[in-house]
This record gives sequence, C-alpha cells and structure tokens, in this order.
Amino acid sequence: MYIRYTITHQPEEVSQNHFQVLSVNIVSYDANWHSTMHHHNFAEIFYCLDGSGYLLTEFGRTPIHKHSLLLVNPFIEHTEHTSLIYPLKYLVIGIKGPEIILPSHATDNGLFSFEDSNHQFYRLIREVMTECELNQPYSSQIIDHLINSLILRLNNVANSQLAMARETPLSASVSLAKHYIDNHFSKNINLEQLEERAHVSRFHLSHQFKEELGLSPINYLNQVRLTQAQELLLTTNYTVLQITEMVGFNSVSYFSNKFHEAVGMTPRAYRNLHASSLIQTGSLKESYQLPDNLARKN
Repeated sequence: MYIRYTITHQPEEVSQNHFQVLSVNIVSYDANWHSTMHHHNFAEIFYCLDGSGYLLTEFGRTPIHKHSLLLVNPFIEHTEHTSLIYPLKYLVIGIKGPEIILPSHATDNGLFSFEDSNHQFYRLIREVMTECELNQPYSSQIIDHLINSLILRLNNVANSQLAMARETPLSASVSLAKHYIDNHFSKNINLEQLEERAHVSRFHLSHQFKEELGLSPINYLNQVRLTQAQELLLTTNYTVLQITEMVGFNSVSYFSNKFHEAVGMTPRAYRNLHASSLIQTGSLKESYQLPDNLARKN
C-alpha cells in the first residue's frame, strides 16, 4: 500500500523556511512490492514505523528496523528492500533545500542513519502525520516547521554523538551462527549444528540471537531462505520444486505454507502476479490524494 500526501505551498511560504516539505508518503509492504534503484533531485527522510529490511545504495546496504531514521541527500541512487517475515512500513518525506551535512556524522555517500532510541524524532513524525490527516488551513506551514525542527535536532544529535546509529558488533557466537546461516542456508541446518558452530548451548544461542538480531536462529534461517526464494521467483525460470530445494526447504508443501504465511499468497501466485504487473509503472502501490489545499499543483 502507498499513501501519498503532497503538500501545496503558497509562494510567500517558501522563503520562511530553510527546508520546504514537498511530499509525505506512507509506504507499507504488500505482495506487489517492487523495488528499483532510483534517485531524486531533492532529499528524503525515511522513518521506519514497523518491520525490517534495508536501504540499498551503490555503497552497500544499511539495515532498517522500527524507529530507524535515514536521511538520503539528492541524487543518491537508492532503493528499499523488505523482510518477507517482518514487512517494512515507513514514512518518507521529500524535502527541498541545500545538501544536508551533519557535523560529526559526515559520510562520503550522502547517507545518514540514526537510531531513534528515545523516540524524540518519532514524536515529530507523529505530528507530521497528524497534520497531514487534519488538513487544516495552516497544516502545510506546520509540517514545514516540524521537519525543519527535526533536521535541527538531527544536527544536535550529530554534534553530541547521542543516539547515532552505528554498526553494533555482534557477539562472537551470534556472528558465527549468522555467518554459517548466510552461507549455508541451502543445507539442512538445525540448532544442534548451530550450537556446535557457535561454541555455546542452543538455549544461550537462541536467547542471544533473538536479543541481537530480533529473530530466533530458525526464524532468521527461514527469512534468509524466503528472501532468496523471492528473488529466484522473480528473476529465474526455475520451478517451485527446484527453488524449494535450492533454498533449503525439505518439501514443497512446507515451503509454500511458509511463503504464504509471509507474503499472503503461494509462490506460484506471487510469480504470476509479478509477471503480469511489473511492466506497469506505478501499478504496484496504491496512491491516495489529499484534498485540494494539500494537493500539490503543478
């Protein structure tokens, strides 16, 4: 589903704000999710409302989960990928203004990532969503000021180096187990094998794995397999049986059940749906237009 809020500004409003909000979109995963690399001539702020996945750029992957906040500067090629088991739902805000450079958090790729651990940004995000829904005479000005406030707070956070998203090193046992799953998911893997690889008890490994990655080892294994299956269904002509075996499931029925639980349809239906709809640009997301005073006039 794709809910779009496009903001209309009067000419006199533009000069009053350092950054101008162009659009506010709520994007949530469904079976029609289609992701392609793209860029914009404006910056975007992503705030993850639920689920998990990653933002892909030419520089690599940036993990996304609930309360992740990402800022992507103009002309940065990017796309979003969702977990099949924990589908992404996020707010993305298009903003017009100068390139954003955050002190103490500068990168060479125009991408900034934060962990909103105390939800200070979420409160502003909620206010933005509320103003979009209220659609009152001064909503566009309020939204602009809220986003400018958010960017200023990002600068404060960057300056103080608080709540900044960093790659937190995994514990040795979780890292060993995850590495084994990532590289051997097509094999028959169980907790006994993982505890041998991680050199800890399966109970300790399961607890630590869930704490650090948010999933049990087996659920993570299934997520890796299902994500790989999704790619194979969309990019190859392998049969469902062949894909079942290639990604490590023991039976077609079990694979189909797990896929249906995650996606809401069978693997065959998923492939057929995408085969008929991928050529239709924009047909994969539902769009909702706000009333006239918030609908951008071109």
